[in-house]
Amino acid sequence: MTQHRDGVGSIEELHAEACAMSRYDDFGGDEYLEGLRVLLDSFEREADLTPHGKVIARKMIVGALTGRLISEAAFARYPEHVDVAVERPIFVSGITRTGSTALQRLLSADPGHQGVEMWLAEAPQPRPAREKWAENADFRRADAFYRSRQQNEPDLMKVHFMGAEEAEECWRLLQQTMLSISFECVSYIPTYSKWLAQQDWTATYARYKKNLQLIGLNDPGRRWVLKSPSHVFAIDEIMKVFPDALFIRTFRDPRTSMASTFSLAEQGKHDMSNAFDRPAIGRTQLDLWARGSENFTRARARYNPDQFVDVDYRDFVADPIGTVESIYTRFALPFTDAARSAVQAAHQESLGSHRAPSHRYSLDDFGVTAEEVEARFATA
Repeated sequence: MTQHRDGVGSIEELHAEACAMSRYDDFGGDEYLEGLRVLLDSFEREADLTPHGKVIARKMIVGALTGRLISEAAFARYPEHVDVAVERPIFVSGITRTGSTALQRLLSADPGHQGVEMWLAEAPQPRPAREKWAENADFRRADAFYRSRQQNEPDLMKVHFMGAEEAEECWRLLQQTMLSISFECVSYIPTYSKWLAQQDWTATYARYKKNLQLIGLNDPGRRWVLKSPSHVFAIDEIMKVFPDALFIRTFRDPRTSMASTFSLAEQGKHDMSNAFDRPAIGRTQLDLWARGSENFTRARARYNPDQFVDVDYRDFVADPIGTVESIYTRFALPFTDAARSAVQAAHQESLGSHRAPSHRYSLDDFGVTAEEVEARFATA
């Protein structure tokens, strides 16, 4: 595909940069190339990227390709990863701004559980012992980057705190196949969005499972707690790959969650896309998440209801520990004394001033009315 000289870059250029960054050159299969072509075309023709936006888009794509290279190399280096069991993983799968991040981090605090830490989502490898992380070049690189962001982007961190060591959303693993809503949450790329909505995610989640097996190679027996709002679009595909999966649907008044989502998208885009202005954010994000919620509702009806639990944001805020315990009860999981203590400690840490919420938002700012939100979510 031909790119303008000042564009995001050609496929060849992006591949070369990822190879240089990772020092690997085996991307595995080529199933990701269609999505990459559609994404680049959408960025080029529709997003109206700013000069800074072109840099960000390039970094996002190169980061995904680099992660793919690192995974491929690790798959070959640790072939025994294929024998690691992934049993009854928990998918926290509410849409954006419904308390799913906070809940995932509490559940992940249980020493019998594991989440995908930010640095391992970016550079998949068998998780070293915690005391060894500081010796790992990939961890040090990610830690320096996110500490810098914590200093330079305090407002964004109060909306969604990020750190290299934090259990984080796992969309970076999904990005390895170029199927990811992350791209359409920071820029206006309707062609890619339409293409993505028509894709089958089964192969993407099969690769995702391989990455979990790889990362968890040194932690057999620990249950996975996974979180990404995009999981709502792929319940059927997740069930094909993880038939014993457990799902937690977090929910909140959509008038509030959508206003918060719009505000987060505005902060997260970093002035990347001129076309992704406030009206476009309101229009595209409302459509995206209403469709996702509708898909989740339809899909769950096809499966054993014992594999699903709903968590009301108000109940979670009022009693976080009690909410966690109720989830354990629902799924017949042991809430041990060690688990309770770890969850309580994680909750106390989350109350630190550096994570204290400071977020103002309004539907009106994005050209969306409360009635429109209610109508879109009426069947979701």
